[in-house]
Amino acid sequence: FDVPHSRFNAVHREALECAGLTILIESEVAGMHMAVSPDQHSIVYFQGHPEYDTSSLLKEYKREVRRFINGERVDYPPAPENYFCDDAAAIADHHRQAVLAALAQGAAAPAFPDVHIEPLLDNTWRDTAKSIVNNWLGLVYEKTDFERPRSQNNSA
Repeated sequence: FDVPHSRFNAVHREALECAGLTILIESEVAGMHMAVSPDQHSIVYFQGHPEYDTSSLLKEYKREVRRFINGERVDYPPAPENYFCDDAAAIADHHRQAVLAALAQGAAAPAFPDVHIEPLLDNTWRDTAKSIVNNWLGLVYEKTDFERPRSQNNSA
């Protein structure tokens, strides 16, 4: 399943396992995505961003393009992988070419085409993210479902 990753993170499996964590989800490309505490439920660690809405990665990509235009990064940022459909990728690539041409001529860079790209985006991770969070909350409830003592302070 897809999970947004905004940047490459250097948290490696070995470090997490040395800390006693269990890796639940990882891939050869993105690395570790989800790990849990030794009891399997008290703490859940995500390296990706299942909470992202549909346009979060687009906003981050736009920010990085702006950083390139402003000279804050030396390379034009690559488009997010597995995020743009063919039409959105074509729009983003056309913008990249226009930015590079404008900068080479000393002209102002064109506006980022987010209004054209955003309607083409598809949130492919939302259902999986909801399932993971709902299952985790269900497990926490199951493990902690007991009568808590009421406060003895009734001074109200």
